[in-house]
Amino acid sequence: MVGVLIRMKLAVLRHSMTGQRAADMIGGGVLGLVLAGGTIWLALRDWPVDGLPLDLVGAAFAIWTIGWLFGPVLFGGGDETLRPEHLALLPIPPRRLTTGLLAVAFVGVAPAVSLVAFTALIVAALPVGGAAVAIAVPVVLLQLLFVVLASRFVTAALGTLMRTKIGAVLAAVISAGILALTHTGWVLKPTIEYALTAGFPDDLADWVRRLPSGWGIVAVEAAGRGDWLLAVAAPAGLAVLSAAALLGWSALLARRLRHRTASGRPARGRTAARKVRGGGVRAVAGRELRTASRDLMRFHYLVFSLVYALAFCLLPLLVDLPIFVPFIGVAFGIWAAAISANLYGEDGTVIWQTVLTPGAARKDVRGRQLAWLLLTTPVVLLGSVVPTLLSDQTWAWPWLAALVPALLGGGAGVIVLISVLRPVPMTDPHKRSGNLLENGTDFTQVLLMLVLVAATAAPAFLTVRYGPAWAGAVVGLATGVLLTWLLGDLAAKRLEATGPDLLATMRAATSRKNNLTGDVDWNQISASLGGVDLGERRLGIANASPARRAAVYVCFTICWIPLIAQGLVPAILKYTDPGRDSWFVARLVPETLHWPVVSLMVALGLGLIAAGFHQLRAARAESRHATVDRPAEVRPALPHPTGDAG
Repeated sequence: MVGVLIRMKLAVLRHSMTGQRAADMIGGGVLGLVLAGGTIWLALRDWPVDGLPLDLVGAAFAIWTIGWLFGPVLFGGGDETLRPEHLALLPIPPRRLTTGLLAVAFVGVAPAVSLVAFTALIVAALPVGGAAVAIAVPVVLLQLLFVVLASRFVTAALGTLMRTKIGAVLAAVISAGILALTHTGWVLKPTIEYALTAGFPDDLADWVRRLPSGWGIVAVEAAGRGDWLLAVAAPAGLAVLSAAALLGWSALLARRLRHRTASGRPARGRTAARKVRGGGVRAVAGRELRTASRDLMRFHYLVFSLVYALAFCLLPLLVDLPIFVPFIGVAFGIWAAAISANLYGEDGTVIWQTVLTPGAARKDVRGRQLAWLLLTTPVVLLGSVVPTLLSDQTWAWPWLAALVPALLGGGAGVIVLISVLRPVPMTDPHKRSGNLLENGTDFTQVLLMLVLVAATAAPAFLTVRYGPAWAGAVVGLATGVLLTWLLGDLAAKRLEATGPDLLATMRAATSRKNNLTGDVDWNQISASLGGVDLGERRLGIANASPARRAAVYVCFTICWIPLIAQGLVPAILKYTDPGRDSWFVARLVPETLHWPVVSLMVALGLGLIAAGFHQLRAARAESRHATVDRPAEVRPALPHPTGDAG
């Protein structure tokens, strides 16, 4: 069974390497390899303090483990290429199914990249001695086994918890806290600089080794000094934890197959029966407000925005920096808009009601804007006024008076416009499982929204920065009102013009997600999505094999790293700032090798570009042959309306 499941996953991956998914997989793999290379570099570099390489590798392993444990909360459910529900009707015991899915979990980009990163333990063990290297090799495999199993168990446990509002809050706190910590990492810069020059403090070094991610370091050090009892006990501990995670995952998997509930909570009869007074816009706003309180996904997003704003603005207080405290409300408003830009994608095919009702599109857009403002404005105002008063940061009042109305108005306009222009189809709310992790977040859309929402406040910001302070509030209020009206009007016109196409997109995507047999009309889906891809049709490679298209993407994606980042830029710095120390490869080798390494990197980048063009020509030829060789589609004759075939 294990071999069958592995072949199934490989087949799914092979046929899904198209469009945005291919770009995400390739980009994630390249980024992961860069981070893995950085982990190995920590073990290779000659640090000024003995034992520091092992400390750094242990800290890096802790970060990798945290990424495996809580990454699915940030990026949406982990690897669900093969869903257990698809195998629920087969006579397979849960333990055996868990074993098969465990083997499948090691097939993919993330496990391969993590294995490369964990080899840093072997590199760090080389100076310790041959015995340390001998114990490091199996520990690397155990480390990978542990993180994969622990990730599966934690993801399954959080998925069970997130069927309730308490679980949604917990997931929001975890994901927002991790993200805010990464964005405020500069707070720890003095501590990191001290650790890199004087070594880890004793308490920190002990904690690095007490965590399961550091037990490999404990085993290597114990083998180096001949303490074989501890050298064997540390890997044995990893094996025991892995077995416990496997048993826990198996139990949660069995529970998952038995219980499938819808997202959110059922509406109470009194609330559901109550009519919203006023028609049109107010009715839509009332519906959206009730949805925000009942739908776990939207509730999770709102809590995430609030927790991120609090963590991001309050963490700098650790280094006596209260400058961000007045902007808690502003940060909440920006993130609340960024994760609210998929309103129609989250609703799914229910948009048919709006499409088929004359004049409903404009009222629907305006109602969604009103509901978003009613939800976010009180929190933004409280998060701006109260922290400013408590922190006595009176200098921030002109900035808040300008930025708050601009961001609220701009956010209300941008969310509906992007929801119509760039919807990300999701499963219909009534068909979703209660597990929020199964509904991933489109981070491309989130990043786009962060930029657009911040840009809406640019006029108000520039007015306060370079003009009189009182004018900032006027400009902010004016731009907020103007953007709310204009962008909402554009969204309404777009929805009226392309409503049927938007509905077709939702229907095609949801049918693909709900189809358990794999019998999907990919041509229909591609047509309904309006050709949203990586430019494959314009390049003429739409019908080439996934492997050939992937080769084109890889070559043209990573060629710029050696050519520009590691080639031309170090060459320029060699002339302009020859004494500067940096992370460029050419600056990390002896000076006599600077120019040879720069030349090698430039040649590598040019070689990747040449290889990319070669693969592009081959893909175009393959696509042309596939188009010519494709058999003509035979369509059945439609019956005559009168029943006469003729």
